[in-house]
Amino acid sequence: MQTDAKIKESKYFSARNVDVSFYDLYKIPKYLLKVLPKNKEANILDIGCGLGQYLNEINKMGYTKTLGIDISDESIKACTEKGINVVKIEDVITFSKTITEKFDFITMSHVLEHVDKDKIIDTLIAIKTSLLKEGGAFVVMIPNGQSNTGGYWMYEDFTHSTLFTAGSIIYVLKSAGFEEINFLNPDGTDDMSFVKKFIIKTLLSWYRLKEDFWNMVTQSSFHKPSPRIYTFELKVLAR
Repeated sequence: MQTDAKIKESKYFSARNVDVSFYDLYKIPKYLLKVLPKNKEANILDIGCGLGQYLNEINKMGYTKTLGIDISDESIKACTEKGINVVKIEDVITFSKTITEKFDFITMSHVLEHVDKDKIIDTLIAIKTSLLKEGGAFVVMIPNGQSNTGGYWMYEDFTHSTLFTAGSIIYVLKSAGFEEINFLNPDGTDDMSFVKKFIIKTLLSWYRLKEDFWNMVTQSSFHKPSPRIYTFELKVLAR
């Protein structure tokens, strides 16, 4: 009988009813395009490359030194069939001990929430000290526990270990040694027209006021130093 770990490795995408065609219309989001290295020969790593949609697109853009890593046989097969340079790994910490050249730019999209909670900071330390070049950039994307669907995403994917808020992702990144931490597209309006952006920002201001009012009534609170971000996904650039 397969262990939980083996099921996660071998059947994750099929068990989630996701196949390669799910990403047929995938486009790199604007917030990520803005921070991609200008040098097309930059050494780029995608941690948890999944079915290869992101690496496939940046390869089309002319980036020549890209690598994807994943624990999933499904991922390795899908990426290999697309001609993507990919390596199957046991975990990030173990992989970090094997590399001979560090990376200029590292992405980790919807992976950190799958890492066992007691290994999250150690995983980020390995990225900061062993994988990322001095002055390089690390972009991490995770579901936002403070969004309206935060609780849903915690449990919709059975393999999630934890979710993050803006405050907790700052905490783990700082604990791992990252000093410069910036949220990308925090209100989710980067790709919107001026009119739609104005409407969304206005509604968000009203939403915060309503939230403040009910927090006062119910004697609830937030950790004031932490940003209040409500998009489904937190996108963070760290150095």
